[in-house]
Amino acid sequence: MSNKHYVQPPKKSYLKRVIEETKDAYSYLHPDYMKRKLVHLIFVIPLEFIIYGLIYGFIFMDITGMDNNTAPWILDFIDLILIIVSTIISAYFYPFSLWWYKQSFIGTMLNNMYHIGAFWVVILKIIGTLVGGIAIAGTLAPIMGPLTLRKCRKKNMIIGEPIDFD
Repeated sequence: MSNKHYVQPPKKSYLKRVIEETKDAYSYLHPDYMKRKLVHLIFVIPLEFIIYGLIYGFIFMDITGMDNNTAPWILDFIDLILIIVSTIISAYFYPFSLWWYKQSFIGTMLNNMYHIGAFWVVILKIIGTLVGGIAIAGTLAPIMGPLTLRKCRKKNMIIGEPIDFD
């Protein structure tokens, strides 16, 4: 018997693995769907920055019992970092969260609602429904985005809208 020494390939660093998985996540999106949803980010990023600013602002004011004028600068800095990180995570997972939102009960109900009234009232209600859907999907993206991505990986499915697969 010969003594064979096998050499294991070098392990990738944690950072390289995270970067590869980050790039790999968008492979579960149909290319046309991904391109359309990247345009949505122009509206999602500022909207989510404002929403997360309100959420974290109220949380920090409630915890500390201070308003914005009396809070120490370190709390303002932590608040800003949390807002920026949450906005980045939300923007990254937004296409997955939007797909989930359209499949969910609330998304189906809001998107299939009949609008009755004068012409401009109907137009404003439709715009409100669209912006509300973007706000809901964007705000829940850090939670529902990874869950949807996990479902895609588990079932090895590509997500998109029906027009993408025609």
